Amino acid sequence: MSEVFTKAKPGQYLTFQLMEEQYGVAIETVREINQFGDITPVPRTPEYVKGVMNLRGKIIPVVNLRIKFGMEAKNTTRDTCIIVIDTEIGQVGMIVDSVKEVVDLQEAQIEPSPVLGNQQAMSFVRGMGKVENLVVILVDIVSAFSADQMGQMAQHTSGISTPEAA
Repeated sequence: MSEVFTKAKPGQYLTFQLMEEQYGVAIETVREINQFGDITPVPRTPEYVKGVMNLRGKIIPVVNLRIKFGMEAKNTTRDTCIIVIDTEIGQVGMIVDSVKEVVDLQEAQIEPSPVLGNQQAMSFVRGMGKVENLVVILVDIVSAFSADQMGQMAQHTSGISTPEAA
């Protein structure tokens, strides 16, 4: 059974770095960008879930994108950021090595994703953006998580409250 994956659309993308690669996420899914701060670990969560953070009285799950994408974990630096995105379970924070810039990609600058092994596992890659001599991997972060994984993250944060949230 072949599934149709949507291709990245022209528009603005927030670019960020993981290891040596640059990724882009559609700007309309980005709520805000925060410096790396206090994250509270939650027991029995998947390895890629770093924990939860208090975002102005609201508890949101925080995911280490390096681990989620199968990369080696890295110590945080002053450039490490948390990109907060909107999802169907609410807001989710994503730890990235650094945030680069917002780029405006036209149709001619976007190529479809090449076939690289397991298409199902790579379904969150929506295309390749060409910015000068750089390739930006365009991703739909929400689709990198299965419905079960999103449900698990929602479940782990729903019972947690903070004094500001009470």
